[in-house]
Amino acid sequence: MTDNKKYSRAADSGALPLSRNPSIVWLLLISLLAAFPAAGDEAFDGAVAALTESSFKVKQEAVTVIADSGDARAADILRALLDGNLAYLKGDKRVVFTSMREDGIAARDALSGEDLGTVGKRDTKKIGLNNNMRSQLRSAIAGLSLRNPDPVVRLAAVQELMGALDPEMADALRRDMPNEQNAAVASAMALAVALADLDGSDTDKQLAAIAALDGNLDPQVRNALERLRTGSDSPEVQKAAKTALDNIEVKLQMNRTAETLFFGLSLGSVLVLAAIGLAITFGVMGVINMAHGELIMIGAYTTYLVQQAMPNYMDYSLLVAVPAAFLVSGAFGIAIERGVIRFLYGRPLETLLATF
Repeated sequence: MTDNKKYSRAADSGALPLSRNPSIVWLLLISLLAAFPAAGDEAFDGAVAALTESSFKVKQEAVTVIADSGDARAADILRALLDGNLAYLKGDKRVVFTSMREDGIAARDALSGEDLGTVGKRDTKKIGLNNNMRSQLRSAIAGLSLRNPDPVVRLAAVQELMGALDPEMADALRRDMPNEQNAAVASAMALAVALADLDGSDTDKQLAAIAALDGNLDPQVRNALERLRTGSDSPEVQKAAKTALDNIEVKLQMNRTAETLFFGLSLGSVLVLAAIGLAITFGVMGVINMAHGELIMIGAYTTYLVQQAMPNYMDYSLLVAVPAAFLVSGAFGIAIERGVIRFLYGRPLETLLATF
C-alpha cells in the first residue's frame, strides 16, 4: 500500500520513473551517445530512430545530433524531414524516405539506402513537425551546406539564410567568414551578418552594420535601413540610416543615368549602322535598299536560333552564332540582289519600292 501511495504521488507531480517516460529515456540516450566520438554511427542511428517519437523535444534534440554528426547522410535526411518526405514503417519503426506513386508509397531506408519497394499508406506514418522544428531544420540544413566544399552550394545556403538569421547563426557566420576562401561567398556572408545586426538591438552593431552597408544596392538592405530610419528608438541610428539611404539613392540615380546612356548609345549605334549601309549602297550602286533593317534582324534571329539549338553549350554558342549570323545575312543579301535589285540599278525610286 505504501509503494502504491508513493507511485501515486510521483504520478501526480509528473516525476514518473524513467521506464514510464520514454521521452526522457530518449533524451538521455541521445545525449550519452552523442557525447562519445567513437560512437558516432550509433549516435547518428539513434538520433534518426528518435525522430519516430511523438515528443517534439526529443525530435529537436535528434535533429541537433544529426546535424552535428558530420555524417554524409545528414543533409538528405534533414531535407526530406523538412519537405515532409520522411516517415517510418509502423511495423518496425524503420525510418524511410517516401515518394508518392499511383499504386502506393515508394519507400527507401533512410540509413542503408535499401529500396523497400511500394508500401501501403496505412503501413507508414509521416514524421510530424512544428514551427520550431521547421526553423531549426532550415538553420541546420543551411549549416550543413555552409560546410560543403562546393562554393556554389555554400553561396546558395547563405542566400537562403539572408534576412532570416537568428543571433546564434549570425555569430557562427561571423566566425566562419575569415576562413572563407571564395570572395562571392565571403561577401554574401558579410551581407547576411550585417542584415542580422541591423535587426538586432545592439546600437553599436547597428551603426557598424549601417557603415558596412552604405552604398549597397541590395533591396533587402534598403528595406532594413528604411525600417531603422522610421522605427529605431535611437536618433543616432535613425540619422545614420537616413544618410545611408540618401547615399544609396544617389548611387541608384547614377546607375540609372549610366543605363540610359548605354541604351541610348546602343540604339543609336544600330541606327547609325543602318544609315551608313543605306548611304554606301546608294552611293556605290544607286540603290536604296529598304530591306537593310530586315537583314540586320535576320542576323539577330540566326544568333538566337543557334543559341537555342545549343542549350548545353551556352558558353560556346556565341562562337558559332556570330559567324552564322554573317553567313545567313549575306546569303539573304545575295538572294535579294540576284532576284530583284540587279534589274533595277540606277533607278532609286523603283528599288525603294521593290525592297520596301
